[in-house]
Formats: sequence, structure tokens, C-alpha cells
Amino acid sequence: MAWRVYPQWPLVLAANRDEFHDRESAPMSWWKHPDILAGRDLRAGGTWLGLNRTGRIGLLTNVREPGHQQTDLPSRGELVPLWLQETQSAAHLSDRLQATPANGYNLLGIDLGQAQAHCWSNRHGHQHELPAGLYGLSNAALDTPWPKLKRLKNLLAKACQQPQHQTRALSEQLLIALADRDQPADEHLPRTGVSMDWERWLSPIFIQTPDRRYGTRCSTVIVAELLQANTWRLHVAEQSWNAQGQSTGRVEESWDISR
Repeated sequence: MAWRVYPQWPLVLAANRDEFHDRESAPMSWWKHPDILAGRDLRAGGTWLGLNRTGRIGLLTNVREPGHQQTDLPSRGELVPLWLQETQSAAHLSDRLQATPANGYNLLGIDLGQAQAHCWSNRHGHQHELPAGLYGLSNAALDTPWPKLKRLKNLLAKACQQPQHQTRALSEQLLIALADRDQPADEHLPRTGVSMDWERWLSPIFIQTPDRRYGTRCSTVIVAELLQANTWRLHVAEQSWNAQGQSTGRVEESWDISR
């Protein structure tokens, strides 16, 4: 995420959702209630990433901690819609999160209208009012320097710095970056408690395990383009993928928001 780094684009965000391919989910669409744009987990409800019409964006990552998952806890996907509801201030949501039992998660919440970004985690603590900067979030604490996170941050920065770049071209370049299958060397991999095979399989930006059971299910790019003072056009593009790593469709939306 580039947050308030580039004047033309106050927010540039590129994210992959990695999940088992047999976990049923619906592609990004507008929900009737609440009125948010998001994919939907059809097994447990909720979502991993969503937006509302006033410029709030929320996304969730699980914390990788093998052997510590409790199956009787509520789905973490319920947390993103909490942020996207208009009645939830950041302070109120912090209180709700502290009172909500859940397996390990990181929750990123952005409010373009308020020029605020927050990162909540029940494993790594809460970080409010993130300053302007480039950030990466995977399955550890914010900005933990895993190879794929460092690589994607670099690819995002290079894309944003290209001269006379148009927003659509930027989105396309970032979707290509999200499909990057570069395999880091073993000596650079984190040790997170899974087998070495799984460390390798999970290490590229775009994941596809040899048995095709687990991998990148969708790639999402969100760009907020500054139109004039306190007015932005929010662009969203999401590409879906099947177990063979082939594109199965794309959703694109854009709308204007004002402070």
C-alpha cells in the first residue's frame, strides 16, 4: 500500500487473496445490506476485502500460526464489514475488536474522507494514524520483511513512479505484479512453523501449490485518484483465478467521493 505518498494517488493498494480452492466464495459485487463492494466467503460469511461508497476500505489477513487455530471461534471475515459500516468509528471498532474472540488476524482500515489509515491486530497490537508511507501486510505483523512483501512493495513503488502514468495503466501494471511467480531462495524464506515445502509454496506473490488445492484466488487493485481538493475518484479492479492459475473474470468499478 502506498498511503499519501503520491499526490496524484493518495491511496494505491495491491492485494492477493490466497485460499483453498474448494472454499466456496462469490466474486466482488455490491451487497444489498450493508451497501459495500466486496467478495463473499460463502462458507462462513464475511469477506477478506471490501469498500463502501464513502471511501472506506477494509482488508483482512490471517496470522500464520500453525497448530493454534480454534475451530469454534467466529469467522474473521466478519471484521471487515464492521469497519465498513458508517456507524463504526476507529475508536469504537477498537473496543469491539478487543471484545471479540478470534483466531490471529491483521485488519487494515482506511478512511479516505478522514485521511486516516489504521492497522488492528489481535497478535501484534493496534497501530492508529499510520503516517504517509509504503506499507506491506502479509501473514505476520505489518511490514514484516518477507521476500514476497518486499518484492511487491518495490514493484508498486516502481509502477507509481513512472512518468505520465495514467490510472488505468497503473492498475494494469499492478495486476501483472500481483501475478508474479518469482520464487525466493530458501535462505531468504521466513520460518513460520510450517514445513519447508509449504514455506516455498507460500513464498511467491502469486501462489499455486503443486496439487492445485491452495493458491491465489483473486487479485485486487484499488487506486484513489485526486480530482480536485477533497474530491477523489476511486478505481477498483479485481481479477479472479482458478486452481490452474488461469483468469476466470474481472470486476471493475469506479465512483467519486468527497470529503
